[in-house]
Amino acid sequence: MPQDSQHNPMKITCPRDWAGMFFLGGSDIPSGARHVAMPQLSLAVFDPLRTIPVHEATGRQIGIFLGTPVDQRAGTISQDCITLPELPAADLDAFIEKQIYAFTGSFIFVLDIPGAQRIYLDACGSLSAVYEPGTGRAAAISSQLVKSADVEARFDRELYETLRVDRDGWFPAGLTAHHGISRLLPNHYLDLETGMAVRHWPRADIPRTTDPEGACAAILAVTRSTIGAVARSAPVSVALTAGNETRMLLAATHNLPGDFSFVTVAAEGVELDRIRAEELSDRFTLPHRLISLKYADTKGQQDWRARTGFSLGGPHTRTHPTRQQLRDRPYFIGGLGGEIGRAFFWRKTDTDSTPIDAKGIWARMGMPPHPRGIEAISDWLDALRRDSGDLPTLLILDLAYLEIRMGCWGFALSYTYTAPTDIHPLIGRESFAAMLSLPPEWRRMQNGTNLMIQSVIRQGWPELLDLPISRYGDFRDRVGFVRRVRRHPHLVAKKLRKLFG
Repeated sequence: MPQDSQHNPMKITCPRDWAGMFFLGGSDIPSGARHVAMPQLSLAVFDPLRTIPVHEATGRQIGIFLGTPVDQRAGTISQDCITLPELPAADLDAFIEKQIYAFTGSFIFVLDIPGAQRIYLDACGSLSAVYEPGTGRAAAISSQLVKSADVEARFDRELYETLRVDRDGWFPAGLTAHHGISRLLPNHYLDLETGMAVRHWPRADIPRTTDPEGACAAILAVTRSTIGAVARSAPVSVALTAGNETRMLLAATHNLPGDFSFVTVAAEGVELDRIRAEELSDRFTLPHRLISLKYADTKGQQDWRARTGFSLGGPHTRTHPTRQQLRDRPYFIGGLGGEIGRAFFWRKTDTDSTPIDAKGIWARMGMPPHPRGIEAISDWLDALRRDSGDLPTLLILDLAYLEIRMGCWGFALSYTYTAPTDIHPLIGRESFAAMLSLPPEWRRMQNGTNLMIQSVIRQGWPELLDLPISRYGDFRDRVGFVRRVRRHPHLVAKKLRKLFG
């Protein structure tokens, strides 16, 4: 029987500590936090979350970065202070887009100037934020904004259970596990003066490129420069599997200086990842290590859920101690974000003119329907069309995946660990814009990959394509599919919901 059933309800608690989190708004500094100097705002952070002041050219502080912004143009990880050009008298949005979103890495940027106090996420929201609408208070997870005595009373148990969050669901489109608390979505900033989220990108259609190879070259260049910047600062671990994104990462490391260790989890059910990673490491003389799955005890699982604000469940709840084997290196390079270029929410028959509504987007997420969830998707879709115009359906689906899936599911676990620091080099405004500009035929998947993936790899390290991506390339692919169906029949039902609604 599920742990969160009415016969054995899951206990809702605060985490054991707030390590690595932040709290913005209010006059009281939470216990254990340190106050961070800001021009006007009240910001408190819990170590080891990094803070980097941001000044304009005149020397005036205009805000602060939380996390790890990577200046991939200069090839460095920002450390003490960042100086940007002088703020313009007009068009602040264009300034933010040009200056802040030139950074990759994993960060939150807090703007604090007269008339504009805002929170911006990185291009995929890899360091997440939640807020209490109308109050100007924001934090890392929802339970920070709820009185400790109310953390269970305000828990949205009915929505949690319907969406099967404990197994494989999530809270989409700004919903969280606590009533009255919202999640800030990627491509939106939080206006701290009004307490409302505002879309800042994209504000119009993204034109299709006439040079797909050039767009893929841009993705490779940003990915490579980001990895290079991280590797210059410290030893890194790099994920290596049989999949698309890690093959792209490997291509981007070709001939880069640095202390790299390629890492694969050896576990039952993912034998292909181990076999292909070992083949790659043998053929290309990669420093490679296998790590085994480690499992959390009951208290560890409870605290992990609490550190997500009870916004996520699934296998990570049990297997998150596996990450502890990577703590010997300060940074872990992962491949999240590449899915933006893989048409994840598209169906085979979808075109730019396919009618799409909230129910159609919900169906593509594969979760059981819920009226409040569909309403949240409808509000998101209405706001997108109001702010960005009549966008083609394929772009709408891509933005839904980026904002509703990645921003809400992929990074609800941002604060479940403090070491190593995760950097996903495929995440970045320039790379995402390039991915979204590619023609549909470059992004649709075939035989486990697509033309975008192949082009990036070919331009970076073509010999890597000698080994198939995401498949054995022989009879074992059919055997593996049958085994997955037998082990996880609920995933078949989820897939059918995505395909047929």
